[in-house]
Formats: sequence, structure tokens, C-alpha cells
Amino acid sequence: MLLLSSLAFFTALATANPLESRQSCGTYTVPSVPGGFTTRKFIDFSTATAGQNTQTVLANQGLYISDWPIPDPGFIPHTFTPNNVNLVNGALSLKVSAYSGSGNVISSEIFTDEDIRYASVRTVLKSSGVPGVCEGMFFYKDGQGEIDLEILTSTTLTSSPKVAAGFWTTNHNLTNGDKVSSVHPFGFDPSAGFHEYRVDWSPTATRYYVDGTYIGQLTSLIPQITGSWLWNAWSNGDDGWSAGPPTTDSTTLIRSIEIYKDYVTTTTGTVCPV
Repeated sequence: MLLLSSLAFFTALATANPLESRQSCGTYTVPSVPGGFTTRKFIDFSTATAGQNTQTVLANQGLYISDWPIPDPGFIPHTFTPNNVNLVNGALSLKVSAYSGSGNVISSEIFTDEDIRYASVRTVLKSSGVPGVCEGMFFYKDGQGEIDLEILTSTTLTSSPKVAAGFWTTNHNLTNGDKVSSVHPFGFDPSAGFHEYRVDWSPTATRYYVDGTYIGQLTSLIPQITGSWLWNAWSNGDDGWSAGPPTTDSTTLIRSIEIYKDYVTTTTGTVCPV
């Protein structure tokens, strides 16, 4: 039964995108990004079922599960573990386990190969309703650069004394610590349903969208390097950021991931606006 369900899942992945079945796109273009992208990857978890081999399914789509501790001086360390990343019915689940009061906060993370330099990355995600968790969708190159879109479940709709309400966008130069950030208010409860969170990264800006609506951009400290895209859920108890850690299990659900990459300055072939 597991083999049959996995085959059905991969068949759905191959047929989930009618655009690619209708035409061959030479270049995918997005608003306000000169040139475009020549590669598109669409990973659809909406047909997943609980019990599938999560690591195998993800690896076949170029996604991998983090399995290491994150020291966090001054706060509670957390550990990313494969046990907290699971396919469930209709989604991929990223769990942060209820904190026992001692030890590391058991968290979850997945990542791509280090082959992304400029991209449009779109994640359809349902945020956790459990406070005390940071949910990240971001580019990262160790010691060099980072592009973040982050949801803090304690302050999605209401500010805390130290953290404004909304979701956060950040460009971070990891070589010298410089960063620039913006916070954007939600117009909805992100834990009530799935929404598309999108980052368009070009050489001159990082632009952010929610459900296809432009939210804002950052035009400084733009990474110009190749690295991985990551999705995670974690907590370190910092009342100036994640808060928590959670006292009950927290579940973040991802229904799909869509990545446009391999940036070119000049379009070729059939041009497909996306």
C-alpha cells in the first residue's frame, strides 16, 4: 500500500501543473524583474497521505531534512530532527514539539541543494496557531547572506512589548552582521487557512507577495551568491523574537512549493509570465 500511494503521489506531481503540459516555456517572467528564469519546479503535497516515506519523497524532489542541533547562546538551543518532518494527508508537516522544560526545543527544517542564485519562490502554507514558534521561508548561505520571510506565531495579529505584529522580511549580510528588515501586518489570521507567501529575488531587490498581492520590497544588502532555500519551524524562547517555547505541539503545514530559478538577463523561447 505504501508503494502504491507513493507512486500515486509522484504521478500527481508530474501532472499537477497544466501550464507545463500545454506548452514549453523558454523563460518565466515575473513583474519588476528584468529578464527571467529558465527552470521551474513545482512540488505538490496536496495529494500526499500520512504514512508515506517522507525522506524518500522529499529527496526525489531535491529537498532534504535537517538533522543537527543549533546552539543559541543566551537562549534555549533547538535541534532540527527528521522525526518532526512528516507527510500528512494533503500537506507536509513541520512540527515543533511541546517543550518539556529542559534540553533543546525539538524543531524541524527542510532545504534545497545549494544551487539557487536569484529566484521566485512561492510557498502555500498554513501557519501554526500555537504561540512561541518562528516559521521561516528563506534563502541562506552559511556565513555569507540570508533572505527571510518569517512568521512569528506569538505576534501574528497582536504586538508584544518587544515585537510588532505581522510577518517579517529581512536581507542579512552575514559577513558583517548588517541587516535591513520590514514588518508587514496581516490582513487575515494565517493559522485559519493556507496562503501563498512569495519572495522574488533579483540582483537589485527582494520583493514580497502574499496571495499574489505585492506587499513591499527591500533594495539593500541583496545577496549575490548561490545557496539553499529553506523552510523551518523552531523556537528558542527569545521574548524579542520567537517567544515560547511552545507548551503544546505546534504544526506548520505546507501544501506546495513552487520555485523559478536559473536567472537570465535576456528572455529566450516562449515567454511565460508567472
